[in-house]
Amino acid sequence: MEAVGGGAKEEDVTEEVVVGTAAQLGRHGSKVQARVHNRFVTVFNLNGKLHCLDAVCYHAGGPLTVGDIEEIDGKACVRCPWHNYCVTVETGEKLYQKLVRTEDGKMVPGGWDSVGKRQRTHRAFERNGEVLVVLDVEGDCESDKYAKDEACGRRLASSALGFGGGGGGRGGVRAGGRRLPPFGGLREKARATAGHLFGADGKMPFFGRQK
Repeated sequence: MEAVGGGAKEEDVTEEVVVGTAAQLGRHGSKVQARVHNRFVTVFNLNGKLHCLDAVCYHAGGPLTVGDIEEIDGKACVRCPWHNYCVTVETGEKLYQKLVRTEDGKMVPGGWDSVGKRQRTHRAFERNGEVLVVLDVEGDCESDKYAKDEACGRRLASSALGFGGGGGGRGGVRAGGRRLPPFGGLREKARATAGHLFGADGKMPFFGRQK
């Protein structure tokens, strides 16, 4: 995607960008996949609150945000379909389940803990019926290395559209009853697809269950 202004001046990557409509993100579990200032991001509606984070997984460039959303230790997390990494939607922390040793010496799953923030989060909000994103690019974050990668973006779009195949509901992306192309243009600086939180494995999202 070409930079706005034809490269005549440096782009302000903190500028507000429209990524969709309030109607697209009007229900719990809806999401929009978008490209903002060349960065692949996802906006979620979880319990009426908008959240935005980098869409490509920091770990190995997988399509993180087509994964299932689940509640882990009281936190909404997206589970990457590639390696089952769990990332909190609100803070971008990577969670892991500790192993504990029982009295008879067996190692069993224990409580959950965080290794810290690994996925960059951004600000998403609604104004006059539109959903906007403002990127937060301060400091370094591990997800930066894949956030603008074209190959990762193509995998993300393909996974969100059911691995390139129509139907079946697997990661299906629909808006207004019609299927949108991967990151099809909504605005000059934001390309988006809108849909639901079916995971890449075809499962519906679930809450209140720990794994």
